Amino acid sequence: MISINREKYETFSKGLQYELLFRNLGKQVFSELKNNPPGSMTADSLDLLSKMEHHNTKVMDPVRQQFNVDSSIGCKDKIFAKTVTISLKMMPNLGSRYLEGSAERFVHQLKGIQASSPSGFEEEMNYMVEHEKALYGYLFHLNQGELLRAHLVLKEFVLEHDIH
Repeated sequence: MISINREKYETFSKGLQYELLFRNLGKQVFSELKNNPPGSMTADSLDLLSKMEHHNTKVMDPVRQQFNVDSSIGCKDKIFAKTVTISLKMMPNLGSRYLEGSAERFVHQLKGIQASSPSGFEEEMNYMVEHEKALYGYLFHLNQGELLRAHLVLKEFVLEHDIH
């Protein structure tokens, strides 16, 4: 176990909980939409997004466990995911633009979590931020109508990180 003061521990732990909220959201939403992609999203892209979320679990779980972050998906998480899924199905363009803005803000928030990280977790923290940058890049290009470029952002990330 890493030795850090209580305040840093609490700050970092809360950051990991916040990050996990969005990872659980992505896991649920992308896997549900994969069979019936909304708007200009494709099943292939949603499959890559699902794989990325599951790989994130493998990368981040050891860190979360060390900081006592509960990784279970609760009832509120499920309701949040259902709300996002419904909005993407009913209003795919508006929903994907909302997700793009959220992902852009989340990149900055994750950099803050990364900055609060104790030493020894650099690889995991870099992955955490790069993962969200890839999601943001995908959504940005998707919303610009650059469907091939959007898919390539995901494909490149998956290949770079050897995600299966």
